[in-house]
Amino acid sequence: MERFRFLVAVFAGTLFYTLIAITGGRDGMWACAQLQEQKQSLSAHTAGIEKTNGELSLEKIALEKDLDVIASYAKKLGYVSESEKLVKMSGLAAREVHIFDPGTVVRHHDVNYIPEWICKFCALVITVLVYLVLVLFDLQNGHIHLPSFLSHKKSIGGIQVYDMQQV
Repeated sequence: MERFRFLVAVFAGTLFYTLIAITGGRDGMWACAQLQEQKQSLSAHTAGIEKTNGELSLEKIALEKDLDVIASYAKKLGYVSESEKLVKMSGLAAREVHIFDPGTVVRHHDVNYIPEWICKFCALVITVLVYLVLVLFDLQNGHIHLPSFLSHKKSIGGIQVYDMQQV
């Protein structure tokens, strides 16, 4: 019976430790969810930067090879060809130039988790508590008898005698 109490208490403590470590430990579900959120944020940020890079690459190629694009940019800068005449009109707003977003700095955030020593300490406390509950349960059911020096009952010839102070 003593081994059973001890094994049940150790099993309960081990089970509690395992549950805490799986859910809130360093490699647990809570930490994994935090890392997954960071991964999604980085993926979205990377996709935005790749889109901007693609647009800039197309614009660079057009500026290097397409004569019409080169001519339109030259006109925006105020250049005219020999056969053209320049007419400036006041009151018309200039067309806005598309400004590309270079992205923002994305920083790594530390992952929150329950430290290993707290998991072990809680498991030890649960083990001791379960063991004490089992001992008290066996004591109440009469499976364990206290030594005579701890017991307040004394018996003489089968009759229980209580050791009480005289008034």
